[in-house]
Amino acid sequence: MNFFNYLKNNFRFSSFYVPIFILIIDQITKYFIYVSLFIEIKVIQLLPFLNLIPVWNSGISFGMFDESGDLGRIIFTILSLSFGFIIPIYTSNWSFLERIGSGLISGGAFGNAIDRIIHGRVIDFIDFHWNEIHFPTFNFADTFISLGVAIIFFVSLKKNNLFG
Repeated sequence: MNFFNYLKNNFRFSSFYVPIFILIIDQITKYFIYVSLFIEIKVIQLLPFLNLIPVWNSGISFGMFDESGDLGRIIFTILSLSFGFIIPIYTSNWSFLERIGSGLISGGAFGNAIDRIIHGRVIDFIDFHWNEIHFPTFNFADTFISLGVAIIFFVSLKKNNLFG
């Protein structure tokens, strides 16, 4: 029996374990990025197509609604905290993989909400680009949210026999 099956069959985890773990990873990385890039503004090139770059995001994932102002910050914070708490409770009867996906979404939502509470905006720093074309800068919380949505989507397709 592999490790995944062992966890699935023998470990009835709390729906909040994954979000807490994701929140910790997100906040630790943002702290180190803040200290490394934001205090004394600099850019670190990791690969020809990947930089670490300091970007403040007042909107939601990937910079959407960035010009929403103080009202947007309050609304996005309330929504993020609400989703962070509600999703694990709502999905507690879902399959193991769906609960992992919902935990990733919840943890990412909490991570970005904490940034808004502490800084008034979100710390983004991952910059993928091809030549001069840049994907919107993002962070690990955004990545975990996207991964969680993808997991839930593909499990749903499989359940409905729409995906091999």
